[in-house]
Amino acid sequence: MGRDTHQNSDVGTDSRTIIYIKKPTTPPAMEYTASNKQIVQILVEKCHSFGIKQVVLCPGSRNAPLIISFANHPGFTCYSIIDERSAGYYALGLARQLHEPVAVVCTSGTAVLNLAPALAEAYYQEISLVAITADRPAELIGQEDGQTIRQSRVFQKFVSHSIDLPVDETEELKAEASNYLERMFKWHMVFPGGPMHINVPLREPLYETTTCALVSIPKSVGDQQQKIETKIHKQLIEEWSQSAKILIVCGIYLPDEELNQAVNQLVQQKNIPVIASANSNLSGKGIIHSVEKLLLSLTSDDELLYRPDLLITIGGPVVSKRIKEFLRKVKPALHWDVDLSSRKVDTYNCLTKQVTGNPFFLFKYLNKKVEAKNETYLQTWVKANAKQQSLHDKFIMTVPWSDFMVYHTFFAKIAKPLNLHTGNSSPVRYIEFFRKNPFINYYSNRGTSGIDGSSSTAAGAALADDKLTVLITGDVAFIYDSNALWFNQLPKNLRILVINNNGGNIFRLIPGPANSGHLPLFETPHHASVKMICKAFHVYYLKASNEIELNQMLPSFLDTNAGATVLEVFTPAEVSAEVYKNYLQAH
Repeated sequence: MGRDTHQNSDVGTDSRTIIYIKKPTTPPAMEYTASNKQIVQILVEKCHSFGIKQVVLCPGSRNAPLIISFANHPGFTCYSIIDERSAGYYALGLARQLHEPVAVVCTSGTAVLNLAPALAEAYYQEISLVAITADRPAELIGQEDGQTIRQSRVFQKFVSHSIDLPVDETEELKAEASNYLERMFKWHMVFPGGPMHINVPLREPLYETTTCALVSIPKSVGDQQQKIETKIHKQLIEEWSQSAKILIVCGIYLPDEELNQAVNQLVQQKNIPVIASANSNLSGKGIIHSVEKLLLSLTSDDELLYRPDLLITIGGPVVSKRIKEFLRKVKPALHWDVDLSSRKVDTYNCLTKQVTGNPFFLFKYLNKKVEAKNETYLQTWVKANAKQQSLHDKFIMTVPWSDFMVYHTFFAKIAKPLNLHTGNSSPVRYIEFFRKNPFINYYSNRGTSGIDGSSSTAAGAALADDKLTVLITGDVAFIYDSNALWFNQLPKNLRILVINNNGGNIFRLIPGPANSGHLPLFETPHHASVKMICKAFHVYYLKASNEIELNQMLPSFLDTNAGATVLEVFTPAEVSAEVYKNYLQAH
């Protein structure tokens, strides 16, 4: 059935034009037109040398020297995003999908502050996002000059490096700026991950240009295959050998097939149970995903049976509140946290060893060196998980139309590879209830777990990957970040599924708000129209209000030959909350 003939579809007239600057594939020019600001020239060449290839540009005048120089340099692909908050998340999505640094450039003043949410997310996910902000010169700061705030080191708590470039261009200052940028970028090549802030004070005139020679040669960025220090191998082997019950817990992690194979080998050959968030992108026999419901079924007597002697954690935050509560309560005797960063994180209040390096190398080493454990502990977890999966399958047979049924129906339709992004609050929790789909790579902004940039992040990621990119989000989060659609080259492979239960349904799922007497102040029911937002931005729109319509709409929604599409699915808030609670209680 053609998409434009269905009664639940709606198409706006699309008069958008492509305005991003995609450089030709011919050999790069040896010269380019750049700003005559020599500090800007140095910065642009250092960014190119560092391996930055993608730059998100926000409009402005104070940042004109930066826009001109990046846009004309043959080594960069530039995208024009108007809203700085959205631009930051677009850049974050690009960087995470490409596994390489991406820059976002904006003008001075409050425009700078709008980058803060994306930088905070990048900081806690250790993503190489480079914020380059134009600024007024020091003599104008605090003097009631327009579009001027104190923006020096404004992000210092959310970046790994922050630098103010000099406004004067003496030979000494230029050399100092060049050396500092070189050291900063080299540091990130050795210890990759985390955002940087480069503040660039600029005096007028701002639009004068010159011809520059292309002098930089891109370098490879950061060795993400950082190995575990050999000197601690013996300590790890000793502690492993002393532990009868070993449990691996994996939080958010980018897709990594080598790691997945190493983890599966530990499960199958060493009898090690693994609990993995859906966003860990780990899958295989014996890997447990739906742990929330399993842990709710445990009695006090069961806790000792499930308590590990040695806990090994990898990846970022886990979604499950219950696994955090369980491990904090039972307190394993030993806890290794394995991460490329040396940042100490003691989520479960029992950390005994911070292991800096790539988890793949540790697991590869352990697979070669350690003996298998008795399979009793593994089977304890596996059998409990199998029981919960059986209850899940029975529960599905009785579920009415609700948020839960939307997820079940969606996952049942996925038979081709895609990248799935989930909004925070309800969506990221719902996907934990379902078996890991082998066709899906999972992503979400769980560094800070905010609702503010899910759509923009997914759109940025879609720019970097031809694979279908689907975001499942709620109505409040979609409306909050609707400027994600305000982009002249919205990627054709982007799909957004909006579950509209008329407000923040998460506040019906968690204890407290419903009994406060002020539920509307938490839930924020509204009259905003997702359909009209799509019409305003010329984005294809579909809708469904029941299971039959959803099954009819999903083939069109998932059609890889179509353009960017929003599918709005209407669900009853009260019923959805009741189904969610009943599911967790059915054990």
